[in-house]
Amino acid sequence: MTAKIRWEMAALSAVGLALVFWIHLGNSAALPAHVLLAGIGIPLAVIDLREHRLPNWLTLPAYPVAGALLGLAAISDDDSERAWRSLAGMAILIGFYDLIARINPAGMGYGDVKFSGVLGLYLGWAGWDALVVGTLAAFAAGAVVGLALLLTRRAQWSSSIAFGPFMLAGAVIGILAGAEVGDWYAN
Repeated sequence: MTAKIRWEMAALSAVGLALVFWIHLGNSAALPAHVLLAGIGIPLAVIDLREHRLPNWLTLPAYPVAGALLGLAAISDDDSERAWRSLAGMAILIGFYDLIARINPAGMGYGDVKFSGVLGLYLGWAGWDALVVGTLAAFAAGAVVGLALLLTRRAQWSSSIAFGPFMLAGAVIGILAGAEVGDWYAN
């Protein structure tokens, strides 16, 4: 019963996130891609919290589907720059997370590396500011929660925390507020 309730809450959260994207994007051609992000992101976050893994069966199919949906949106909007920036965002985040995983394999898993590429597609689509803000927000949120867990003695330095939920939260922040934060920082 408890697991069922948790999955019902996850489904409601995914619908809620999709609604947030709809409010943010309106009837943009990119909305279906962002609904997909809500639909896979929330379940991935829940799985990572429970099992400390981001399964390939959910992460890997997101690449071609999200890529196709964002590609169709670029065609619809006649905006090839966004499509290229999306691909660059994917490559940048995969490279960045892969570097972290190679430097500290116990601290970053390859599920995180694979999920980062999917999020990079979306953050790149939203803009360079979104890519930077979303990435920094993920690490900042993870650090704050990790520190809180240490201070409350609910974790030790050797403990691992699921990073997928922070990655998703950071990406959402980047998508929704990256441009505004970038403008604020520049001025």
